[in-house]
Amino acid sequence: MKNKIFKLFITSFLCVCLVLLTACGADEIVENKDTNVLIGDSVLSESSYSLGDKMGDYTVTDVNGNEYVFSELLKSKKAIVLNFWYVNCGPCQMEFPYLQAAADKYSDDVAVLAINPTDDKENDIQKYAVQNELSLPLIKGDLAWNTAFSIRGFPTTVVIDRYGTVAFSHMGAVIEEGVFESLFAYFSADDYTQKIVESFEDIK
Repeated sequence: MKNKIFKLFITSFLCVCLVLLTACGADEIVENKDTNVLIGDSVLSESSYSLGDKMGDYTVTDVNGNEYVFSELLKSKKAIVLNFWYVNCGPCQMEFPYLQAAADKYSDDVAVLAINPTDDKENDIQKYAVQNELSLPLIKGDLAWNTAFSIRGFPTTVVIDRYGTVAFSHMGAVIEEGVFESLFAYFSADDYTQKIVESFEDIK
């Protein structure tokens, strides 16, 4: 009789433990998929990012005085696209019309920030925007962006997904119709599953 009571107690105890573990696991999944998971109080000059890393929370201001906070953007957008460029970069100029078209088409779901880490004068960047008919945010950054993302050439495009992860990086001009659209569609899809995308071929 005592053995039966003891076995019943052990069985009940294990069931309770299983329920608690399952509940904890569910909470962890929800927490990991928080759309505002960024590393706060990040210092760009002390940061280094590779594919799969959690992105820090930064604030940038475009040449028109508009401020963009990464964590705030991810509350309303499904991805942030960082495009690194500079004024006298021929391939950058060739790429911008394609990037602008994709930014316009997916403006509800994707935030595009064009960061210039090399040119010192905001006035030159403002003139560039007018000459090239660009309406996406152009931002005068500094060389810390180059170091943080180990940028070796321009243009370079980086995608931060809805979970705050550096999920894509590509060096080189994209000058083919529909490529940026496919990239934006992939990261803004309702059924997006987190994945590190190493090339445009991975989303075809």
